[in-house]
Amino acid sequence: MSSSKRTLRSSKPPDPAPKTQPPVQTTSPAPITFTVPLSLPTTPIKIHPPNTLLPSLNTKSLKLLRLKQKTLRATSSSILKTLPESSPTILTALNSTLIFAQHEAGTAVLIHKDGWVLTCSHCFGDTLEEYEEDSKVRWLLFHDGKAVLAECKVWDGVRDLALLKIVAVECETPPLGKVPQFSCLEVRENKIKVEEAVYCIGQPGAEDLESSTARKTKYNLFEVSSGSYRGLAKGSNPQDNSEIGSLMHDAWTYWGHSGAPIVDLDGKLVGLHSSWDDETGMRRGIPGVAVVQLLKENRGLMGLEEEGVGSRDDPVVV
Repeated sequence: MSSSKRTLRSSKPPDPAPKTQPPVQTTSPAPITFTVPLSLPTTPIKIHPPNTLLPSLNTKSLKLLRLKQKTLRATSSSILKTLPESSPTILTALNSTLIFAQHEAGTAVLIHKDGWVLTCSHCFGDTLEEYEEDSKVRWLLFHDGKAVLAECKVWDGVRDLALLKIVAVECETPPLGKVPQFSCLEVRENKIKVEEAVYCIGQPGAEDLESSTARKTKYNLFEVSSGSYRGLAKGSNPQDNSEIGSLMHDAWTYWGHSGAPIVDLDGKLVGLHSSWDDETGMRRGIPGVAVVQLLKENRGLMGLEEEGVGSRDDPVVV
């Protein structure tokens, strides 16, 4: 019986290591900035001072978060050097990518400056029952180690998408009147061509799935890999990714990449990595059309106007 369902998630790679690009020397803009909003948010984002106890984490989970933060702060500059010189917009994609701080790994991507985030629904539970029984919040980390707390607002097990909202940030108290805004990606509107170049940014899991004994991998917490878009699987429904993702790509991934953004050379979001076909070795994901439809259905929840979305200020294309 085929085992190409999403149970393997990103599974083990055919290549020994992620593909990397010629280094580019650049100064990274901050993933989080503080600005004076045109109008105050309905629910303000909470601020937690650095190096204090964080809510929704037990002692073991907090320890792991601090360890990941320390590693990211030490390796952030080296991650920047792996970005492709030919596509500086990938820097925005990196700044818009988040990794899960808990042991199970996972990846997410910001799609709105006010803190709206996308990931795979199976990162919050493979079934509705699992989702309802588990916590709805997760601590996430940027590549520079900054931490945010996100709450799941929409769980769509058919599309394998979850829409999260950042509700807290670990940082110094901002100047009076300023609120956090986040780097985010625009969802690509026009159709992507087969064999078009893409990048995938995600968190490879720490456990080596190829080893017969317990062994850790040597991957970075953030890996940027290159590949190409390989189209939609024959006979698939792009709105149904419940068994395995309908989008196909060949950028390197590992388990833990679930929810990782797949972006084009302009840094626009074309889909989210979700799974791996163990019969063909093809990476699979959730296509942009499914993302767009989910956002259309939840425009009111996100507080978006019918007009004006998809602009520089509101990059969500719905």
